[in-house]
Amino acid sequence: MKYAYYVSGNATRLKSYLRDETTDKSMIAFVLIDNVDNSELSLLCESLGIPFHQYSYSLLGLKHKEQNTFISNKLLRLLDETGTDYCFVFGGRILVGQLLSKYHNKLINFHPALLPAYKGKAAIDQALHDHALLLGNTAHFINEELDSGTIIMHSLLPSVRFVDYDSVLDLQVPMLKQIIFWLENDRFVFENDKFYIKDAGYDMDTFIPNLERMA
Repeated sequence: MKYAYYVSGNATRLKSYLRDETTDKSMIAFVLIDNVDNSELSLLCESLGIPFHQYSYSLLGLKHKEQNTFISNKLLRLLDETGTDYCFVFGGRILVGQLLSKYHNKLINFHPALLPAYKGKAAIDQALHDHALLLGNTAHFINEELDSGTIIMHSLLPSVRFVDYDSVLDLQVPMLKQIIFWLENDRFVFENDKFYIKDAGYDMDTFIPNLERMA
């Protein structure tokens, strides 16, 4: 399989994943980043031989909704050209248009909250403001509604253990690695309007479904 990544900002989690010696970089079709001069990520991708695409909305003169359409169309073109199977999304724009229908259940977003609670921006701040007992992340398929697609996986952090944003966001890296392992082993199951991971453990833990020992 081939995988792509759409990221924004510092792309800290992706850089951590790429620096991991166990990561199979040959599976990565490309990395797409928007609206930031991330020379560190650019150099890392170059050193690993990963195609890297970067766009700046300010240089292009694009406003809010125009940015969503622009990056969605760029991502669609790159996915088509590279024959990519799945795209992992850590980006800041809302994906729209033909991309969503053509790559239905192929776009996986990582959101820093326990969906369906705290959709949209500043999700960690929203949860902290409400004194939520649990913080965490959700990996889910992207659909036409904001942060409403089928949930694949959660990671949990008791709010009393919150140190900074990274203490929540860093949990996305083992989630990403585990999901790729499940994909490689054909364990995604859609059945009777339900989704689950074949033979996965769903016990209450930091990660649900539970992390596995991956060879």
